[in-house]
Amino acid sequence: MEAKWETSPAGQPADWSLVALPDEAGQRNSWEITIPNGLGYILEFKKNLSAPVLGLKEWERSDRPQMVGLIYYSFRVMSGIGFFLAGLMLWTVLKWLLGDLSGEKIAQQKWLLRAWIFAAPLGYIAVESGWIVRCVGRQPWTLYGQIRTADAASHLPASNVLTSLIAFATIYSHLQLCCISR
Repeated sequence: MEAKWETSPAGQPADWSLVALPDEAGQRNSWEITIPNGLGYILEFKKNLSAPVLGLKEWERSDRPQMVGLIYYSFRVMSGIGFFLAGLMLWTVLKWLLGDLSGEKIAQQKWLLRAWIFAAPLGYIAVESGWIVRCVGRQPWTLYGQIRTADAASHLPASNVLTSLIAFATIYSHLQLCCISR
């Protein structure tokens, strides 16, 4: 998730990459903007690390995730949305405490209302980004060091998967229609 290629030893500070362009072939980041000592503060709330942070180069290529850039940016999208939504909640609570969300005053809060409209799909995007981090980031292992993804993949024919998908969609659609009609 951090596109960290080199190991940061214990007892030393480690920079945190804010934005980078991971280069898997060169096993480095082509360019990056870092926050000095940021990784130590994120991990331990102090400048120097008490334990080493292993870089990607510590593992054989066959044992490390592929598509480092996708994992890196998916994590940042997910985290960025989380911080945005937390800030939006804080802004909303502040406005509520100030009495600006009453029936008479809420129409004056155009920027807050627009922010909530903008935020509507962000939870879904954050969830999907999290799944990308989770599923792509754990490759090539399903259970680290125990079973490779290729060995864990299902060998069901596509027709069986399609049949179960249609069955689930039909049942849930029927249940939804029953709930709506009541």
